[in-house]
Amino acid sequence: MPKFSWRAGLIFGLCATPVALLLALFSAGSGHGDWVLARALYPIPMLVTLLTDKTVTGLSVGLALVQFPAYGAFVAPGGSIRWLALVLVHVVAVAAAFSGALDYF
Repeated sequence: MPKFSWRAGLIFGLCATPVALLLALFSAGSGHGDWVLARALYPIPMLVTLLTDKTVTGLSVGLALVQFPAYGAFVAPGGSIRWLALVLVHVVAVAAAFSGALDYF
């Protein structure tokens, strides 16, 4: 797997963020949707709602905005080991988001 600079990863993450946000917002359906894509794409910001009285606050939105750029900056220079670590962390977070802990979403 080729290695890239952290800047390239950051730029890729910045490009992916608007697409992922639109998909998550579409899934949320103005609060009346099923939130599946929001929980799958942004599990950590969704889990933060457990700490913020079961509402999406500025903290969750801020984490969502920096998630994919941070993923890209972390993974790009590291190769396969960093990809694997990131995938494992994300999968565990997704499993937690779909475990029933977020029954209000």
